Amino acid sequence: MNLVYYEIVEDCIEATNVYDAYLSIIIDEKFINYLGILGKLVYYKDFDKPYFSVIVRGRYTIKGVQNDDKLRILLPDSAGVEDLETIKKYVNGYKN
Repeated sequence: MNLVYYEIVEDCIEATNVYDAYLSIIIDEKFINYLGILGKLVYYKDFDKPYFSVIVRGRYTIKGVQNDDKLRILLPDSAGVEDLETIKKYVNGYKN
């Protein structure tokens, strides 16, 4: 599993420091639960497109949709690239 690249999101209404992270695999339930270890997992399995978010209080929020290959990462305005690197390292450590 690899986090392939980041893309800055300019038009997000939820936050101003937002990135889309593109993955080398499709997000499945096992990967969602793996991300959930990082913080509070909110997972809506019964939606037509199962949606999840992982909230790491005061640091970042990761959002996504099951069966997609993209995560959205919302960071505080004061955050630097260190949190992105932490997330990348964690994601790249996933073994499916």
